[in-house]
Amino acid sequence: MKKRLAITLAVIGSVLVLAACGGKQETATGSEAKDAAQETVQETSEETAETAKVEIPDLSGAWDDEVSQRASMDVTKNSDGSYSFLVHWGGSATETAIWEISGKFDEATGVLTYEDGKYSIHTFDDQEKETISGEETTKGSFTFENGKLRWRDSKNSEDGLFSQPR
Repeated sequence: MKKRLAITLAVIGSVLVLAACGGKQETATGSEAKDAAQETVQETSEETAETAKVEIPDLSGAWDDEVSQRASMDVTKNSDGSYSFLVHWGGSATETAIWEISGKFDEATGVLTYEDGKYSIHTFDDQEKETISGEETTKGSFTFENGKLRWRDSKNSEDGLFSQPR
């Protein structure tokens, strides 16, 4: 009997507490709590990404390709913070492919992407007369990683990995 009275009083107490709170008690289910936590993590990640910047040093100067060992690149930093790249890829003693590329590095990713690279083939005959052919527009990217520039271009099947000569 005492046990039954204790249970009844507990139930009545709970009813009174619920009534005082407006008759409703809201609790988050496990999935609701998980969703709220994921939203908080995502918002924090987005805020961090907005404030994080990849430091790109001045890349001006001559660069050599470590992979093919047939390419060289001259890089110039412009007054607006963008870069100009002139890539020479030797196909033979008389033929060189040349790319002219410009763009700005994304401070959040450290990647420079372009859609308007200028590609051409320069051929020299026996009298050293130059013929330019194969002019096209290319797209690609430069990624600064560990002091080197990785280059990918739609016209070149090989990635270039450029470093500055010591």
